[in-house]
Amino acid sequence: MVIIAGVPDHFRHEILTHRMHSALDMRQSPQSLLPSPIETMNINLTPKLGQSRGFFRVACLFLGLALAPFAFAQVVTAGLTGFVRGNSGQTVPGAAVTAVHIPTGTTYTAVTNASGRYSLRSLIPGGPYTVTVKSEGFKASELSDVQAELGAETEAPITLQASSDVVSLDKYVVQAEANQLDSSAIGPASVLTLAGIEAKSTSQRSFADLFSVSPVITLRALSGDREEAQITALGQNNRYNSIMIDGNRINDVFGLNGTGLASFFNPLSLDALEQISIKLAPYDAYYSGFTGAALNAVTKSGTNKFKGSAYYIFSGDHLAGLQTQGPDARALVTAGTKFVPRLERTTKGLTFGGPLWKDHVFFFLNWEKFSRLGSPNSAGLPGVSGSDLALITSRVAQISKVKYGSLGGNAASKAAEEKKLLKLDWNITGLHRLSLRYSSTEGEVPQFGSFTSTSIGSGLNNNSAFANLVGGAGTAFDSHFYAQQRKEESYSAQVVSQWTPDIKSTVTYSSVKQNQYTPTASIAPEIDIFGVSGVNQLGAAVTNGVIVMGTERFRHGNQINVDSKSYSTSVDYSRGNFTYTTGFNVEQSDLFNLFRQLSYGVFNYATPTDFLNDNPRFFQRNFTDLALKGTYGDVSQWTQSGVFGQVKWDVSSRLTVNGGLRYDWSMSDTRPVLNKQFLADTGRRNDGTVDGASEVSPRLGFNWSVNEERSLQLRGGAGYFVGRAPWVFWSNSYGATGAGTYTTTTLPTGGLTGYLANSFDPANPFGTGTQNGLSRADVNLADDKTHMPSLWRMNLGADQKLPFFASTISIEAIHSINDHTLFVTNENLFAKGVAADGRTYFQGSPGSSNATFAKYPNYFNIYRTSNVRAGQSTYVTFSWDRPLKNNWAVNVNYTRGRSTEAQASGQTTASGAWQRNAIFNQGRVETGTSDFEVKNRVQVNMSRKFNFLKKSSTLVSLNYEGRTGSPYSFAYSGDLNQDGFAGNDLVAVPTGASDSRFDFSALSAAQVQSMLDFMGANGLSKYAGSYAPKNAFYAPWVNKLDLRISQDIPLHWSAKLKLFMDFTNFGNFISKELFNYTERAPSTVNDVFDRRLVGNATIDNTNGKIKVATFTPTDFLIDNTMSRWRIQVGAKLEF
Repeated sequence: MVIIAGVPDHFRHEILTHRMHSALDMRQSPQSLLPSPIETMNINLTPKLGQSRGFFRVACLFLGLALAPFAFAQVVTAGLTGFVRGNSGQTVPGAAVTAVHIPTGTTYTAVTNASGRYSLRSLIPGGPYTVTVKSEGFKASELSDVQAELGAETEAPITLQASSDVVSLDKYVVQAEANQLDSSAIGPASVLTLAGIEAKSTSQRSFADLFSVSPVITLRALSGDREEAQITALGQNNRYNSIMIDGNRINDVFGLNGTGLASFFNPLSLDALEQISIKLAPYDAYYSGFTGAALNAVTKSGTNKFKGSAYYIFSGDHLAGLQTQGPDARALVTAGTKFVPRLERTTKGLTFGGPLWKDHVFFFLNWEKFSRLGSPNSAGLPGVSGSDLALITSRVAQISKVKYGSLGGNAASKAAEEKKLLKLDWNITGLHRLSLRYSSTEGEVPQFGSFTSTSIGSGLNNNSAFANLVGGAGTAFDSHFYAQQRKEESYSAQVVSQWTPDIKSTVTYSSVKQNQYTPTASIAPEIDIFGVSGVNQLGAAVTNGVIVMGTERFRHGNQINVDSKSYSTSVDYSRGNFTYTTGFNVEQSDLFNLFRQLSYGVFNYATPTDFLNDNPRFFQRNFTDLALKGTYGDVSQWTQSGVFGQVKWDVSSRLTVNGGLRYDWSMSDTRPVLNKQFLADTGRRNDGTVDGASEVSPRLGFNWSVNEERSLQLRGGAGYFVGRAPWVFWSNSYGATGAGTYTTTTLPTGGLTGYLANSFDPANPFGTGTQNGLSRADVNLADDKTHMPSLWRMNLGADQKLPFFASTISIEAIHSINDHTLFVTNENLFAKGVAADGRTYFQGSPGSSNATFAKYPNYFNIYRTSNVRAGQSTYVTFSWDRPLKNNWAVNVNYTRGRSTEAQASGQTTASGAWQRNAIFNQGRVETGTSDFEVKNRVQVNMSRKFNFLKKSSTLVSLNYEGRTGSPYSFAYSGDLNQDGFAGNDLVAVPTGASDSRFDFSALSAAQVQSMLDFMGANGLSKYAGSYAPKNAFYAPWVNKLDLRISQDIPLHWSAKLKLFMDFTNFGNFISKELFNYTERAPSTVNDVFDRRLVGNATIDNTNGKIKVATFTPTDFLIDNTMSRWRIQVGAKLEF
C-alpha cells in the first residue's frame, strides 16, 4: 500500500505513476524493479504554496485571452519584406502583395505602404513561397522559390514592369536571390535552415552541435557524451541561455543539469526540426529570460503531401579509434598502449506527416528511441582478498532485514531515452492558423556510486577521531547502485492571425512538466568498510581498500518535480512607416525538491573484523523535525512576468530604427522558514527570495543601408536584458535554514544489528524526530529581492555583399556589461590576519568541530547569495558566408573574445559556487578571466553536392573548429588561506629565491630554482611580486575536423533511401600531428573550474610568510573522449 500524504496534487500523480510510464529497457533490470523509497513510505509533504497572487494570475489569463486577437511575436514565425519598384526605380505604393506557402497552400496578403515597402509577417518558417505583386499600370510580377527565415523579415524586393513595356507576358517571373541582406537584422543572430541542419555534421546527433554554428557559441563538457554538452555564449554561464521549442521555454527550471535541459540527451529528435535560430541581442522588446543566447528550435509541420521516414543509426566500438586508457594517458600515448572499449549506440525512429484536410489541417508525428551500452564500469578495487571478502559476506548473510546484494565484477552501463512528438496545424481561415504540439522525453541512466572509486573518505563531519577515515580504491555491492530517471512532457498551443492588413497576432500557451527520480536497489543505511586488502585498478596491492553497500548516501530521498506554465500575448499594429507593438508574458513554476541525504544513516567500520563484530567506529544520521520544517521536501514557487512596448520606424527605404521598453518583475509566493534564533544570533534574515525584484529594460537598434542597392549595411544597437538562473540557486535557502534538520553521531545501541531491528523502518526510512535546541548546521540564505542575472549589451556590425560567389562578408563587435550577477560569500569566516603576500587568512573552517573558527559559533558555514556588479565581455567576429547555390556553400568565421567575471556560478549549491571559485582574497569581489571565455575561435563549414548518378545526389560536408583551450588557474593544492577548502587559493609568484614574502626552507636550492624555472616557462613570472590571476592561462590549442557524407538512392515512385555517415574527429584520423590530442587542465570540476595545482603551502602564523612545503606542478591531461575519432552510420527511408 502506498500512502503519500500532503503532496501537492499536481505532483502526487507523478510520484505514484512515474514508473508505469517508463517504456525503457532499463525498466526490466533488477535494480529498477525495486521500489524507490518515495513509493513506499508514509510522508507528510504539506504544501505551503500561497494563494495571495491568485487574482494576478487569473487576471493575466483573462487579459491574454482578451488580447488574443491582437497578439504578435516573431519567436516561431518568419517574415518577408521588401520594396516594390517600377522598372525605372521608383517605389510603388498601394501594390497588392500575395505570398503562397507552396507546401500547404497557405496564403498571406499585404499592401505596400506610402514608401513602397510591403511587410508580410507571421509566416510559416521555411518555404518555398511564391510572392505575387499586382498594381495598376504594371504587369503582375512573381517572385518564386522564396525562403522565409525564422525570426527575421527576409528581404525580397520586387521590380514591376510597366504594362506598356511588357505586352506578351501575363506576369513577369523571377527567382529570389540567395544573398539578399536582411534589412530587419539589427542584433547578432544566426539561423540554420533545414538544408543546413541536414548538412551539419553532428557528433552523436547532438542538439548542441547545431547551435555551435554561431561564431560566439562554444560547447563545453565534451569529455562525456556529446549530447550532454554545455552551450556557452559570449563568455556567459552555460545555464544562462533561454532554450525554446517552437518559442516555448524548455530550460531545466530547477537547474541541476549543465546542459540547461531537463532531459538526459536531446530534448527532441533532430528529424523533427525545421529550423533553429540563435539570437544574442534581439532588440525586439518581446525577448527576455537570457544573458547568454536565445536558442529556438522550430519543429516540422505537415503539408499537403503525405510524407514520412524511418531511420536507424548505429555507432559501435569497431567504428571508433583505439582509445588510450589509464591514469597516465600521456605515457600510454607515447608507448602506443591502446585498447578498444565496449561501445554501442543505436537510434531508431519514425516520422510521418500530411493533410487531414487539404489546405486546412495538417499533422506531423515523430517517435525516436535511443539506447547506449558503454564499457562496463570497472570496480575501483577489482581484487578483494579472499579472507576479507569471506568475513564481509558471512556477516552480510546474517542481516535478515535488508538485502545488501552481492559483490559484482562489473556494472553494465546501459542508458535509454524515448522521444515522442505530435503536432497539428489548422488553417482556420485564410487569415488564422492554430498550432498544437505535444512532446515528451523519458530516459533512464544507471549510476554505480562508489563502485568505481579510486579513493574514499568518510565524508562526515569532523567531530570524531574516525571521521577522517581515508581509504584507497573502493568497490560496492549492487545494493549501492541506483538509477536516474527523467521525464519531461510539454504541451503548447499557438494561434497566429492576420485580422487586417495592419493588425497581425499571435497568442501562446505552454505547459511543461519536468520530473526527476532516483529509484534505488535497496532501502538501507550506507555501510563503508575500510581497511580491506586487495588489488587496485593499477594492479598494485593495497591494504586500505573500501567496500560500500546499502543505499548511496545522497539518494536517501532524492526527487525533483517542476510544473511550469507560460502565457504570452502582444499586439502588432502598422500605420504608415511605423509598427507599434505592446504585450506581456508570464511564466510560473511550482517546484518540489526532496533531498534528504544521510537520512537512512551511514556506518563507518575501520576494518572487516570490526564489521564482523558489529563494532562501528562512526555513525551519522540526519533527521527532520516536521514541527519546525513542515515538510520533508522543499516546496517553492516562482513567477517571472514582463510587459513591453516598442515602435519600429522605417525612416526611409534605407534606414530602420527600432526602440522599445520592457518591465520585468519576479514573484514568489513561498519563502524559506524563518529561523528566528539565527536572526537573533546574526542579525540576518534567512527567508529572502527574488520576490519583488524588478527591472526596466530600454532597447534601441537600427539598420542603415549605405546605398540604394543594399549591398552594404550597418546595424547595431544597445539594450538591457534580464536573464534567468537555475532555481536551485534559491532552493538552497529553503532546504538549509539551520532549523528543522539536525544530525546525530551517537553510535546506535547494538551497532548495525540493533539499528536495523529497533531504529530503522524501511517503510518509513527518513529520520524523524524532535530537535531539542538548535544544533550547529549550515545555513543558506539569499538577500531579499535578489535580482536575476542581467546586463547591458550593445553591438555594431557591417554586412557587405560581394560581387563574386554570391557571398557576404560581415564584421561585428558585441560588448556586454554585467549589471546584476550572483555572488556567494561565507559569512561565518573568522579572519585571523593578512599574509605577507597581501591575502586575508582565517582561523579555520567554520564547518569543523572547532566552533572558535566560526564568526558565529552556533553555526557551521553561512552561505549568502547576493547581487554584485562585476564582469564584462567583448567579442569581435569576422565572417564570410556563401549560402548553398550551384551545389556548394561555405562559411568561414573568426572570433576574438575577452570575458571577465567575479564568480562562475558553475555548480548547483551555494557552497560549491563559493568553494570552487579561484580566489586571492576570499570574500572580496575580484574580477578575473571568465571560466567560460573563448579567446580565439576559427570555424570553417563547407558543403558540396555531387550528382554522380542521375537523380542521385551525394552531399559532402566538412566542419572545422580551432580554438584556444579553456582558461585555467594555478592554485595551491592545500588550503592556504584556511577557509576550509583546498585547491582554490591562487599562487603567489616570487621575485626570486630571496623574496621576503616566502619561506623556502622546506625546499632545496635546486628545488627552488626548478620552481622559478617552471614559473618562467609557463608564464607565471610576469606576475612576480604579486600573484597569478584567475584564469590567466590557457590550455593548448584545440583542433577538430568533422566530416559528413550522405548519399541519396532513388527508389520506386517518390521514395528514396538516404545513407549517411558522420565522422567525428576525422582530422585526428588522417593526421595526429595536425589534429593533436585534446588536452585539458588536470583538476576540473563540472568542466567549468580548471586548475593546475603546484603543490602545498601554508601561512606562518607568526610572520605571515608563505611556507612552500612542496612544488609538484601537475601537467595537462589528454582528454581521451575528445581526442578519439569515431564514426556514426545511418540509413533513412524517405517516402
